[in-house]
Amino acid sequence: MRGAGRRALVTGASSGIGAATARLLAAEGYSVVLLARRADALEGVRAELPAGDPAQHLCLAADVRSRSEVAAALETVEAAHGGLDLLVNCAGIGCRARVEELEPEPLRELLATNVEGLLLLCRDALGLLRRGESPVVVNLSSIVGRRGIPGQIAYAASKAAVHSIGEGLRIEWAGEGIAVCTLAPALTATAIFESQHNPANLAPPDLRGADDPARVARAVLDLDRRPVPELSLRRSWRVLGALSSFAPRLADRILVRRLGDAWRVPSR
Repeated sequence: MRGAGRRALVTGASSGIGAATARLLAAEGYSVVLLARRADALEGVRAELPAGDPAQHLCLAADVRSRSEVAAALETVEAAHGGLDLLVNCAGIGCRARVEELEPEPLRELLATNVEGLLLLCRDALGLLRRGESPVVVNLSSIVGRRGIPGQIAYAASKAAVHSIGEGLRIEWAGEGIAVCTLAPALTATAIFESQHNPANLAPPDLRGADDPARVARAVLDLDRRPVPELSLRRSWRVLGALSSFAPRLADRILVRRLGDAWRVPSR
């Protein structure tokens, strides 16, 4: 078991899963760097962290899509901590739209945040991770990253890319001693559904059975302690994703049954 003294950078730390992860890591003794676009929201999260050395936790306002902002943030991390032991890529945005409703600019924003921003932050943080102690990277994907669903195809595609990044990166960085983990949460009760692109006002998901962000944060902590290549927080969706590879028609039928009357099973 480890925690005290470890240095963690959490993106998307101003709300939702990122904020919950920052709170849990701080409670476990980590020095946490909170990174997100909204400085005021970051300060609100930092105010909730356990009292201690005021310099232990940093708030860095930066957009993961901006290389200059990320570079400046990482320079601050290097000056304060010298390296990183844990990088948690939580920053992401949603998109609830059928393909016919997609527009170029929101699609570019989605991919720039969920895919390009994550991948390039991994690249930019490599030097800090090399100076870490048993360094770990946890990339937040989604259960839909292994099985695309109608009405969220663009979002699912961005999360499929996160899975692909993890598969290649964990081998590229094996020689560096850096563990790369892909975490696939299920439906989680966060504010992402309030701000996501939804041009046709498709109905939001029913959050009554959704996970709490604290559950996902606990999974992040577990992965830092015992890294595994991939962790899905819904076994049934992991099975559905595997089924989609060798029996796609059966997987389609199962998924349509779950989603309800708005969708039809393909006939050919």
